[in-house]
Amino acid sequence: MSEAPKAAPKMLSLRLESKPIIYASYMSFVEYGGVFLPTNDTFQMGEQVMLMLELIGASDPKKFLLPTTVCWINSNPSAAGRPKGIGLAFGSDEQGIKAKNEFEAILSGLLNNERATYTM
Repeated sequence: MSEAPKAAPKMLSLRLESKPIIYASYMSFVEYGGVFLPTNDTFQMGEQVMLMLELIGASDPKKFLLPTTVCWINSNPSAAGRPKGIGLAFGSDEQGIKAKNEFEAILSGLLNNERATYTM
């Protein structure tokens, strides 16, 4: 008996254009970093997603094509202003590490403050 072929991961794109949005979207508590993506689509924890990420908040805009994994789900918008969407964990691959480093360079000095984000 042969197994059914695996479906290709969903492809999503996210463009973050300002430092406040980059801060609210970044998931520093994830081992290799991650990002929150507002969406009304339905996802499962552990689902694979290919992400085209654009970071415009830096002096030199960056683009990354990242294999990610769903690690967080906001199933409904919250009273605290957290939108519906998913958190995507970066991997330990070269692109994931580069994306994590770019987020942390943009957010230097801001990562340990108590301002709310889209996930915490």
